[in-house]
Amino acid sequence: MHCAASLAALAVILAVQTHAVAAADPAKQTPAYIELRRDVLINADLWTEQPRILAANYGFEGIIGIPGLQIGNLDLAKDAGAGVNWDWAELDPTPPLRNLTSAASVIGLAAAGFGAAPTYADAMPIEVSWPLLPSSVSPENIAITLNTGEVVTPVAAALNPNYDHNERHVIVVFGEFGNRLTPGTPGAIHPTSVAFVPGNSPLMAVGPDGPVSIVGLSAPSTNPYEAGPSLVGAKLSRFSPAGDFPPPALAGAFPNDAYSAFGEGAQYRLRLFTSGGFSPNGVSGFLPTDFQKFFRLHAVDGAGKDVVLEETGRVYDLGVGRVEILGLAELGAPGDDVQEPYYAEDHDNYFDIVLKGDLEAVRRLRAVEIPTSKGGYSDIYNPGGPGQDPSPGTTYTEPAPPQTFPIALSLDAPRTVSHAAQSLEQYDLDDDLPVVFRLRANGQPDRLTSSSRQAAALVGDGFVLQGVEFANEMARPGVSAVMSYVSDDGDRIYTLDASEQARLEADAGWRAEGLAFGAFARPWPGLSPVYRFRDRATGHHWFSPDIAVGGRRRAQVEYEGVAWYAALFVPADASGMGGGSGGGAAGPLWLAGLAALWWYRRRYAGRRAT
Repeated sequence: MHCAASLAALAVILAVQTHAVAAADPAKQTPAYIELRRDVLINADLWTEQPRILAANYGFEGIIGIPGLQIGNLDLAKDAGAGVNWDWAELDPTPPLRNLTSAASVIGLAAAGFGAAPTYADAMPIEVSWPLLPSSVSPENIAITLNTGEVVTPVAAALNPNYDHNERHVIVVFGEFGNRLTPGTPGAIHPTSVAFVPGNSPLMAVGPDGPVSIVGLSAPSTNPYEAGPSLVGAKLSRFSPAGDFPPPALAGAFPNDAYSAFGEGAQYRLRLFTSGGFSPNGVSGFLPTDFQKFFRLHAVDGAGKDVVLEETGRVYDLGVGRVEILGLAELGAPGDDVQEPYYAEDHDNYFDIVLKGDLEAVRRLRAVEIPTSKGGYSDIYNPGGPGQDPSPGTTYTEPAPPQTFPIALSLDAPRTVSHAAQSLEQYDLDDDLPVVFRLRANGQPDRLTSSSRQAAALVGDGFVLQGVEFANEMARPGVSAVMSYVSDDGDRIYTLDASEQARLEADAGWRAEGLAFGAFARPWPGLSPVYRFRDRATGHHWFSPDIAVGGRRRAQVEYEGVAWYAALFVPADASGMGGGSGGGAAGPLWLAGLAALWWYRRRYAGRRAT
């Protein structure tokens, strides 16, 4: 996922660390590590009413951090006991290393944002039902009890590879946790339980009311050399692309959301949450066309009869409407010529089964099944599996057992949360953060920017940060560029309307300032409107997620419609707007806001929304 130059630069940093005196840990200076610790969640699922550990199973042994591992010496991965796709290694051009083996190099581990560079480490994914507060994730907060009675602390912990802003429920940890002997065998060592414990600061998850400590949660740990991965969640909702993008340093499989893959056909998303990375063999990734190799859905039709949905592209009539399975998303970037050896999948703990059809038919879905080879389908492994060419005598993790998991319906309420740190000091300096800062100075229109560098410069010029109100969405299909323009008389307009952008570009009285941030032109689930107003006295524009503010000043302002839609981080009435120009929201509009919105739309019906 990183270019050769970046890896080479990182290699130099790691090589000279022993010569540095009182220098910062180089593994904690990589772009991925810094970006993964930004406290930003966008439309992330809430899988349960209260936070809990859904699974904390031993992942696999000894294949993380292989010194010297490269494409040209895959024997190092084989010798460590990792699966290897030897036949793909002979292809020209050679596929990426991750498509050839699930073993990770030391340098690749550091570049992936784990903040450490252990060697020959074991792995464990810990799945939590609420998204984690990224900056609180630390190895010291995790205690792993082994069957020997020893309690060990991981060497590394991070949200990678579950790093999209609408994910972030999984802490992947590396360390020394056991061996490959099955439980009960003499000499077997393996985890039996995992607990979140106090550290220098508490591990936090984010719920409807914000971050909460999850210190004290615990869960038993199963063994992958006895049974493979399983589903821990299956949530059916109306599709939304909000927050479905990674930190820039980890964008190798981006974009992979359902809209990017299937366009307007992506109406519904059945998100599967797994106890370990799913793979056809432990190394390879899934393809968007792989649904009918590994899954089937169960529904009940209008007459009460069980219906099994097994094929993509087939329309199933359930008596109350029709439903069609389009395929899988949340894998890798779409393409016209997807070739399995070169397909860059994200190898995380989420899969989206993408559906279209009638709402009442979609409501009839009841369960998702993994039949496995025992039911005539293909098997699923975690990354400790054998690959396409297993080595004789090597013990690999077992395939997933057959399983059927109930579907939780969230078609009427998305059950998601968005959250962002609210002070400028909590962000690193960057020009394209996943948030938008609002800054204000007397007598000037508010400034909106996704650049913490620009925000810091504005504070130095006398502006005051009013809040971090809504998300900046990374460019991809469905996301519109919100451009900034400033007039000769000091007005400032932010717009995603292409025709207005063209008009302002051609107007000598306006100057283009470039891209301000990304947002949506339509109200996907998990988004709220940001409204546009014009002050009649000054002629200046201002933008707010809080329609009620405009209502309180309706004699002074002119309502101009919805400017854009975005995931909001704070309640609308908790904004820093005061009398004037902005705020943010994470939930439904208050009744007062709805009343004001109704009043404005009645009075100014027919005006263009920008």
